[in-house]
Amino acid sequence: MITMHSLEGLFLYLPLLYKYNILSCMCPRNTKQDNKPIFNRLAVLRAERGLSRQDLADAVDVNYQTIGYLERRDYSPSLDLAMRLSEFFDLPIEAMFSRQPFEPLSAEVYKHAIEERQ
Repeated sequence: MITMHSLEGLFLYLPLLYKYNILSCMCPRNTKQDNKPIFNRLAVLRAERGLSRQDLADAVDVNYQTIGYLERRDYSPSLDLAMRLSEFFDLPIEAMFSRQPFEPLSAEVYKHAIEERQ
């Protein structure tokens, strides 16, 4: 039987259950949604600005390995990290991250140049 005392205990330990990933083991996951990669242009943006992974990591307050994980799509950024990157590069998040692969920038520039001529 669930009592008020047992509910208070649950709320007391809930942050610990999340911290140690116990609840996620108990809850079914939507694997179709979890497997969608998030594509990004971080390597291109870094190269354009002459930044190393360490430079970018220092600017957004993460470990340099996190930048490598993001660029290789081994890791999806948290909303907070995506917003920090967006602010650093002064670009909207959707210009840096997408669920669909990005076209090469040269193709986009060429396409816009043709459209302007017409």
